[in-house]
Amino acid sequence: MVQTLVDVWQQWRLDFACLLVIWFCQVLFNYRFRNNRVKSQTIFNLVFLVANVFPMAWLMSWVGRVTEPFVARLRSTVRPVRLAVRIDFSALGIPKYFSAICVAILIVILFVFFQYWSHRLQHTRMLYRPLHQFHHNVRMTVLVGFRHHPLKNIYLYFLISLPTTLLYRIVGPGGNYMWIQASLLFIAMLIHADISIPEIPFISALMILPNHHRIHHSALEGHWDKNFGTFTTIWDRLFGTYVHPYRNGESIYPDTGNVRSFASNAKGLLWLN
Repeated sequence: MVQTLVDVWQQWRLDFACLLVIWFCQVLFNYRFRNNRVKSQTIFNLVFLVANVFPMAWLMSWVGRVTEPFVARLRSTVRPVRLAVRIDFSALGIPKYFSAICVAILIVILFVFFQYWSHRLQHTRMLYRPLHQFHHNVRMTVLVGFRHHPLKNIYLYFLISLPTTLLYRIVGPGGNYMWIQASLLFIAMLIHADISIPEIPFISALMILPNHHRIHHSALEGHWDKNFGTFTTIWDRLFGTYVHPYRNGESIYPDTGNVRSFASNAKGLLWLN
């Protein structure tokens, strides 16, 4: 267990540093963080962050060790195909690492596609209350990116994160794959930050920024089934769930939820409110 904690710190120390920076920016530029109820909610979310991250880190570490023989066999099986692809690229005068880049891009595309649909599934009547309501029923802050019911963490890990990392370990260039998890943590923190970012041409149209995800967490009923994407707006645009968070160059910045006391947050975790 101690080694797992050390591994978590080594792999995610940059994420934790980014968390502090983003949180500082929220407090500095947002007056809404300067009241007691928000402080109470923050304390709960910090406690929940610690209680959530380390058990999941232990689970990921354990699954990684258990699946290593399976991954090694599959890597040796697909190695001739990977080498052939690299040889073909080399014959075209393209650097060998280009194939690794292509694999990484393919994995990202698959990940964001399945993430989009798994997120939409969590908003169905059957799954919203047991898995996803706990994430939505508070005011959005950077810590809400970690505020997931434990059952949802397990659901997301086995449905999306585990298949993604297995695919990377089998057909990817090798090496440490934990950067995938670290990247996901950073993006989750960023898009939940209660900070309004000015509209940036092209980037605001393609990438998910805090303004886009705020629409998804909006208290306005018309926004409840919009902007499911976490990384890109492409799938929301293709499947008709996209709402642009800017109007005439100005950000649409709706309220996102109630500020709850520590006790109310605990009841939400137990499905009591």
